[in-house]
Amino acid sequence: MIEDPQNPYAPPTSDPISDRLSVDSHQLATLGERFVGAFIDGIINMVVFTAVSTALYVIPEFRILTSSDHIETVIRGLVGLVVFIAINLKFLSDSGQTIGKKVAKTRIVTMSGEKPPLRDLLLKRYFFSNLLGIIPIVGPYLSLANILFVFKKDHRCLHDHVAGTQVIKADR
Repeated sequence: MIEDPQNPYAPPTSDPISDRLSVDSHQLATLGERFVGAFIDGIINMVVFTAVSTALYVIPEFRILTSSDHIETVIRGLVGLVVFIAINLKFLSDSGQTIGKKVAKTRIVTMSGEKPPLRDLLLKRYFFSNLLGIIPIVGPYLSLANILFVFKKDHRCLHDHVAGTQVIKADR
């Protein structure tokens, strides 16, 4: 029996995700490259955040404000976001890269391969993922789910889907 090339029930002959991932000849960042960038950003942010947190705990009003574990989680999350933005704002604005992404030679782009607007990066990508983490009790699980999305074929975390972004190899 000869197959009909116009058969609507035939399996697809191309992969729509792979086809979309090579927009304008950009290559997606590998899982390793994404990990290196996130790891470096995490180390930098941890060092600065620890210094800022230590300085804040000297203020008695801050210690009183953070007397509840849930409130402390929310405040620490917001302080962490402010620290991250303070460190990376210029880099994100200029090139769509954080310090870690610069080292890993990756960058954030829209699905069409352009540098995303700074507002979208800050609100849809970073505020969203930070907000997930500071939700009392379920925040750590939501953060984990956000990150585990990276293992899909398109290597996009949940925050990438929300922001309409992807991480690609930077031009070498």
